[in-house]
Amino acid sequence: MSEAKKDVIRRYGFGSLLLFDKCFVPKKFSKWLASLVESKSGDLIVHGEVISLTAKSMNLVLGIPVGGTPFPSNYAAARALILSKIDKTSLPQVSFFADKLAADDLTDEVVLICFLVVALHCFLCPNSNLVPSPRYLGVFEDLEHISSFDWSGFVLRWLLDGVKSFNKRKERWSEKFWYSWWMYVLSCCKLSLVYVHCFYYF
Repeated sequence: MSEAKKDVIRRYGFGSLLLFDKCFVPKKFSKWLASLVESKSGDLIVHGEVISLTAKSMNLVLGIPVGGTPFPSNYAAARALILSKIDKTSLPQVSFFADKLAADDLTDEVVLICFLVVALHCFLCPNSNLVPSPRYLGVFEDLEHISSFDWSGFVLRWLLDGVKSFNKRKERWSEKFWYSWWMYVLSCCKLSLVYVHCFYYF
């Protein structure tokens, strides 16, 4: 991605996501971490020690906005806006947005839409569908103020839902193509929190 496009991403408040290049965590370690998370409370419990996973910790690790307005549940307006920006009548697969991001002469809004759709689908809120999830589409209804939404809180809820589902269906979920990406987010958050915990207490 060109520096000009990266500047657009930074200007809208999502420059931190550009820092995540390669995402790999050993599967055995990732599974172990997931098995220790209490999905309701967001706590990692090891030998009686508790480290809480919160929206603030998501902001600390990922650098995405925290607090603000919850993600809209009604995505009709946002879907219509996205389709108008990319000149489509139906929502395309995520691969379309990734390919389009490499094109020249894109408006700033199209650059932002394409980047965030890919970031959400592949990293922040991964899922096995080929098209963007309607659960997060609503956030695109107001591109000018998109950073005013509670991104950290939304990603946290998505992550904890994933932990809960993973621990219920470990064998099935371990084969999902996005497994390593989702577990990378969990592992990074937990490792960073362990570091902060040790820094303050030792």
